[in-house]
Amino acid sequence: MRKTVLVPVQHTFCDAHIARDGSEVEAVETLTLGRHTWDLCLEHNVTFGRYLVDALGVGLTDADESNDEPLPVVAQPEPEPEPVAVSVEEAEPEPVPSVMLAGEVPGYDWDTAREAVRNLGYEVVGRADDSTVLLILGEGGERNAAKLTDAAEHGIQCMDVREPGRFKAAVRAGELVGGDPLPKPAKVDRSGMSDRERNRVIRAWARENGWPSLPVQGRVPMNVRHAYELAHRDASEGKAAAA
Repeated sequence: MRKTVLVPVQHTFCDAHIARDGSEVEAVETLTLGRHTWDLCLEHNVTFGRYLVDALGVGLTDADESNDEPLPVVAQPEPEPEPVAVSVEEAEPEPVPSVMLAGEVPGYDWDTAREAVRNLGYEVVGRADDSTVLLILGEGGERNAAKLTDAAEHGIQCMDVREPGRFKAAVRAGELVGGDPLPKPAKVDRSGMSDRERNRVIRAWARENGWPSLPVQGRVPMNVRHAYELAHRDASEGKAAAA
């Protein structure tokens, strides 16, 4: 004779579902933290396991790892170092050495001579200052009393380039060297001529105007000088009257 026996079956439900909406979902795992224990379904077991990994750094159980993909590891960015103020003193640039040019350089015009000096690393100045290191003396440079006086007062060396080819040779060598004697400023009259130049002009005029035997050297006689000045004064007055 067959006999049927009823055996009571006890079900364990997920505490998370019961707490959320009262639903009964069968629990598959038990989570124990200290004195507290929770029965959890598979869904909440994975959710809480991920939370523990994120919050406590605790790894998942073997069962959880087999049922779910591995969690990505997110690297926390390291804090950037705060900038540190560093005081840096900027060195003042060295002054560029400068050169004065007095007179005309043989074989060079005004602009070309100065450009050649600048290409050698110098500045060209009209009057001496603390950066001036050299006076280049060309033809007629002795009439520039201001630059000659500046050179004498500041102890600036002189480079005499009145000899043709000397300036060109220095430019090719890439070096301007002083050491030549510094002439004294020549006396000039209102025409801008020095005494030597004026005497040469008077001698040339005198040989063409009644003094053919005037010596080439020596002092110009006073009567010849007076005749020259009178002739040129009359000529200048005649031009003024015609104008």
